[in-house]
Amino acid sequence: MSRAVLVSCLPWLGILLASFVVLRLLIRAVSARFDWGRLRRLHDEQTGSAQTLSFVLTLPIFIWVMMLIVQVSQLMIAQVVVEYAAYAAARSAVVWIPARVDPLVEPPNCISAYALDPQAPDQVFPITDPSDPNYGPIEGGLTYLIAPGSPKYGKITSAALMALAPICPSRDVGASLPANAPLPADVLRDLYVSMTPQGTATPSAIDRRMRNKLAYALENTTVEMRFYHTNRYPEPPLMTYHLPDGVDADSLEQFRFNELGWQDTVTIKVKHNVALLPGPGRLLWRWRNVPQADGTPDTGAQKIENRGRVYTYPLEASATLGIEGLEPVVPYEYTLNR
Repeated sequence: MSRAVLVSCLPWLGILLASFVVLRLLIRAVSARFDWGRLRRLHDEQTGSAQTLSFVLTLPIFIWVMMLIVQVSQLMIAQVVVEYAAYAAARSAVVWIPARVDPLVEPPNCISAYALDPQAPDQVFPITDPSDPNYGPIEGGLTYLIAPGSPKYGKITSAALMALAPICPSRDVGASLPANAPLPADVLRDLYVSMTPQGTATPSAIDRRMRNKLAYALENTTVEMRFYHTNRYPEPPLMTYHLPDGVDADSLEQFRFNELGWQDTVTIKVKHNVALLPGPGRLLWRWRNVPQADGTPDTGAQKIENRGRVYTYPLEASATLGIEGLEPVVPYEYTLNR
């Protein structure tokens, strides 16, 4: 038997030993004595209340099995919710990216800032040298990673957080909302109040639970945003922009540093630390280093983390949608096509 299993069982063995000591002291206090004959007859008895002995012995194991089943079911539901959160964020992206939020910083088809994704596979750089015989549209494309911190990025992240709120714990686990981010909680509270009968006071307990859910989602969720720009026609590389002949550069805005192609695809990856049930979460966390039958550790259990008041397990999902934003007024052209 593994040493880790023995170490984890020591507290229960101590409780069992203490129970025997207390029972012994209680028997001596009432001047009783063991009657082994009666105990043997009770063990052989097959009628009446003697049947409860097997029930008492198997009940703890049955409860743990049921709790583990509930925990696995919760993780399956949480994976579905994380998938939906990624889709909700992607749907929000295809709406907000073409929107006009800030005419100077985030006009239509623009968001925050972006750079080439160093982790993206199969990056195909375009040929921008007009003297190259292969100059022009080619197969493949580039994947860019969008930097967070802009108003549009915040709207997209909020869509994911709102979708994840139902699976977040409503009890206080130490998470708190920042002072500048109470709006989603207020929206949920107002929605709840509007659906209750008129004259009903604002339920403070419901409001507190909603804020706990959103605070946990905010601290335990990461949203990554990428987009893919093809090298094929009709759009040239994002790193170049050529005005057609006869177009005055002073009268029309050229290609912006944070502008996306109007038909690019956006991929949203949502990573969320799901809160486990207290009992199964603690048990799985303590046994995360117990080796399997082949001697290797359980990689799934090793992902469980102890965050003080809650045990968490990481889940992630991705969703990809096309922007289909506003086609630019000034057409993107290769120098060769002018």
